[in-house]
Amino acid sequence: MIDEVINGRAEGYTCETNIAEFYYKTCEKLGREIAEVRSTSIRHSEILSLAPDERITRMAGILKCFYKGKLSLTDAYILSVAKMLKGTLVTTDRKLAEIKLVQTRLLQIPKE
Repeated sequence: MIDEVINGRAEGYTCETNIAEFYYKTCEKLGREIAEVRSTSIRHSEILSLAPDERITRMAGILKCFYKGKLSLTDAYILSVAKMLKGTLVTTDRKLAEIKLVQTRLLQIPKE
């Protein structure tokens, strides 16, 4: 999937809130230096990062309210982006994929 974005066969988007969570989780597991490198590589890739605006924030709030404890605020934001862009949500989060509000592709991460 990432290859399609890199080669220009597909568009790739994320949300600033997801980059923050990616940084946090990477830092927590692998350290700050690796988090810096990986988040910088995303920012310099073909993946576009959308800043939350009024429309995305409202949709995220609606989704968070509707799904209550099943959806984190960060997940509500990325789900809002996928819904508004009518895109496919690519995730490693099984719970997020189970919501089925948008077309979803669940990626399996090998256990270390």
